[in-house]
Amino acid sequence: MVGTNRTIAIATCAVITLAGTLGVRAQAPTQGHADLNGYEETPTISSPASGTLNVQISGDGQSLSYTLTYSGLATNVLFAHIHIGRPAIAGGIMAFLCTNVTPAPEGVPAPPACPQNSGTVSGTLSAANIMAVTAQGVSVGDFAAFIAALRSEAAYGNVHTDAFKMGEIRGQITFTGTSGNTSGNSNGGNNNNQ
Repeated sequence: MVGTNRTIAIATCAVITLAGTLGVRAQAPTQGHADLNGYEETPTISSPASGTLNVQISGDGQSLSYTLTYSGLATNVLFAHIHIGRPAIAGGIMAFLCTNVTPAPEGVPAPPACPQNSGTVSGTLSAANIMAVTAQGVSVGDFAAFIAALRSEAAYGNVHTDAFKMGEIRGQITFTGTSGNTSGNSNGGNNNNQ
């Protein structure tokens, strides 16, 4: 009887430990980060500019807050976006982070103005902000596809300027760990992994 109780206790501890481990693994990361520079652009650009993009997915997964900071841009900023695309591959625009171009993009709420040359812009995105990228399987308002691309590290931030209309600085958005992790970098601090 003592051996049976010991076996049951050990089995119970093993199940609890396994369930706890699986529970931690099931938590999807909510904080992402990108370091933006010209070397991430396609094609690569030599630019003194740099920036960061930090994103936070809400607890209910229905919104994303962001802070984009950049400096060293020699010409006016046109707009900044989150695109769907893997490293070194150009992709379609899923959401505007800011714009200085009029008219504002159709069918989505007007994004905030971009600071010129250097600065910080913050905001919150939801399904209303998601644009169609039909060729890449993203429908208008498809926030689940937007979040899936982000969590799959198949999305990047891009700042476009008068000098480089296709983008002057870019960075792949990476997620690491679980929802409590703030490092936001999956490759030892070097996002130049293209």
